[in-house]
Amino acid sequence: MNNAKRLNDLISFVAQSTARAKGLLIPISGGSDSALAFWLLNQACGQKCLGIFCGQDLRCKEWFENTGSIRLIEQPTFLSDRETARWALFHDLSLCENRWLVGTRNRSEDVFGTFSLASRIATFLPIVGVWKSDVMQLCEHVGIPAEITESSRRADPDCGRPAELAEIPLERIDIFLKAKLKMRSMRGLTRAQITYLEHVFETNNFRHGLPVKGPV
Repeated sequence: MNNAKRLNDLISFVAQSTARAKGLLIPISGGSDSALAFWLLNQACGQKCLGIFCGQDLRCKEWFENTGSIRLIEQPTFLSDRETARWALFHDLSLCENRWLVGTRNRSEDVFGTFSLASRIATFLPIVGVWKSDVMQLCEHVGIPAEITESSRRADPDCGRPAELAEIPLERIDIFLKAKLKMRSMRGLTRAQITYLEHVFETNNFRHGLPVKGPV
């Protein structure tokens, strides 16, 4: 993959796709996906983009502040599920401020189905065509801090990455997913890894067909 060309293509796509948007609201987690998407949006249309983070302990806060505009807000507590509460708040803010709500789902999550149902409320998905392993390469290319990218290799149940999944290198997860799409073989994966990943894939497969539409 030519990282420079891929980045230029993504920046051009974002600029063209958001030309009619008056503003963009992008939730940031301090992880690699949201960091890369935040960087891309600020390269393409920085004057429109606002990053939003729930809490006060944003990882590498200085990098985000140097890259674009961010706002820290309190973690919402009006619902029992934290993820649902955050996305409800993001949606409300996007409506109040007339901004498109940006999601940072990558291609690996999209194929795997491990994205949260609440996150489907997002209007714009700029990196949904980028494999997670490629996200990591692009982050390194543009100088996103290693502390951010390394966080993507650790367990984070709130982001859909339980300990069992985090034990498998994300590059191997992409091998599995590409094999499911008939893009390559599963060479390099152990039988135990394939068994576990098959289970996760089948468990989340229903999300690919959402929303379920009734008959005419």
